[in-house]
Amino acid sequence: MSPSIHRTRGLVLVGLLAASVMAIAGCSAPSAESSSGAAAAPDLKISAISGPNSLDPAQLVDGQQVYVWSSVYDTLLARDNKTAEVVPNAAESWEYNDSGTELTLKLRSDMTFSNGDKVDAAAVAATMLRSKDTPGIVQPKFSLVADVIAKDELTVVVSFTSYDPQFLYNLALGAGVIGDPKGFDDPALATDPVGSGPYELDVAKSVPGTTYVLTKRDDYWNSDAFAFPTVTVRVLQDPTASLNALQAGEVNAATVQAQLVKQLDTSKFTVNEIKGQALAFLDILDRGGETWPALGDKRVRQAINYAIDRENILTGIYQGVGETTQQVFSTNGAIFDKALNSTYEYDPAKGKKLVEEAGYAGETFKIPSTFLTTSIEPTLSQAFADIGLGLEWVAVPPQQAQSALQSGEFGLTFQVTGYNSDAADAFFHYGVGGYGNPRSFSDPTLAKIFDDIDSTVDPEQAAPFYKQLNEYVVDQAFEAPIVYVGTTWATTDGISMVAYGGAPATVRTFSFSS
Repeated sequence: MSPSIHRTRGLVLVGLLAASVMAIAGCSAPSAESSSGAAAAPDLKISAISGPNSLDPAQLVDGQQVYVWSSVYDTLLARDNKTAEVVPNAAESWEYNDSGTELTLKLRSDMTFSNGDKVDAAAVAATMLRSKDTPGIVQPKFSLVADVIAKDELTVVVSFTSYDPQFLYNLALGAGVIGDPKGFDDPALATDPVGSGPYELDVAKSVPGTTYVLTKRDDYWNSDAFAFPTVTVRVLQDPTASLNALQAGEVNAATVQAQLVKQLDTSKFTVNEIKGQALAFLDILDRGGETWPALGDKRVRQAINYAIDRENILTGIYQGVGETTQQVFSTNGAIFDKALNSTYEYDPAKGKKLVEEAGYAGETFKIPSTFLTTSIEPTLSQAFADIGLGLEWVAVPPQQAQSALQSGEFGLTFQVTGYNSDAADAFFHYGVGGYGNPRSFSDPTLAKIFDDIDSTVDPEQAAPFYKQLNEYVVDQAFEAPIVYVGTTWATTDGISMVAYGGAPATVRTFSFSS
């Protein structure tokens, strides 16, 4: 059973740490002094949609911001590039007790901060407790954490009020970074932190929000796994500007919209299609029918799923880069069930009949209109019209797009969200308090399944509960998954993408061959 469902109970030791290092790093490039005479890796220059809002360990955001902060900070665990499974990193091993209420982490002994100070269990505990107590992006990931202690110099013990199925995966993200406690009160923490990662931020050459220049640390414990002597992240939100920078040699790795790929000279650039990085879906917010009773009716929710022409959306809006889906879980995880993708074949006539049977023909729902929805609005509006329903698109400013989901004003919303882990995605979409379930809808079946999940630490025993969840939510049509959205990257200068299956996008995503 893949650990992408659940954390492994008991001591998790990787026999040869070098093997795990290679797994999470993709592959190591030879150094400039290679005895084989191989060429040294160039500087990596990435075009990213956004830079970090802050480098404070308590305020780290996932997404493309990870390129910067994961270079500055080490994480306790990592995700294998190809399988997305949790693997050792700063922590060599981990162990849960039988109830999952205590997690013991054993640290490597050869880690230092960029200022030369030793990384130890006290620093890890201090970072975790600060993130737990500091309002911000990372704090919710510690909601079930009761305490964190340094048992000895290299042993950290995390205790929980109850088992948290997501926590181990979060240690490969912002919740798992290691900061230097000496700098926690320094006002420069958000822009010039002392880190424990493979690179150090060159503040003199960086411009917050625009350009981040990172210099490799030769004293980093896993330095050989990072090929590039310097990493520069340029924030270029406009796709055309990013393409121009790529063609001008200002960056050597960038995402390229599918319709712009034909402008690239393929003799100079390597084009990499990465499928299934994110999920585009119609989220039914009012699943209990509190404001819109129609959405509380299973027949109407199923009708919406029948109304969506997923293949047409994939080819017409996403230019074929991705895969259609009727379930939210990643194809790289252990929950995904191919058979469920035949549940709602495109059939608007069947959908219309279900709406009429339910007695809700003519019902109209309010839905946020944001920068994400512009291209798909006409298609979704037509899909609803085909089954006798309507959508009222309400303009929402970008800065209010997230709060709109929590407002109760809307019955549905269209979202594109990245994958985390099967456990985290299950909670995100269907758990009480999950971001994709803002009204915290539940029913007796969901409550029972989540109780079983939360009380089962062993991955083999938990697997059937996750699969039961997937089958149930697809049948109930609590959401309308549409497409696993892919991404097209273009690289040059001998740089290529490492194949990966849902792992966070970090510098490890790129490799070099001379």
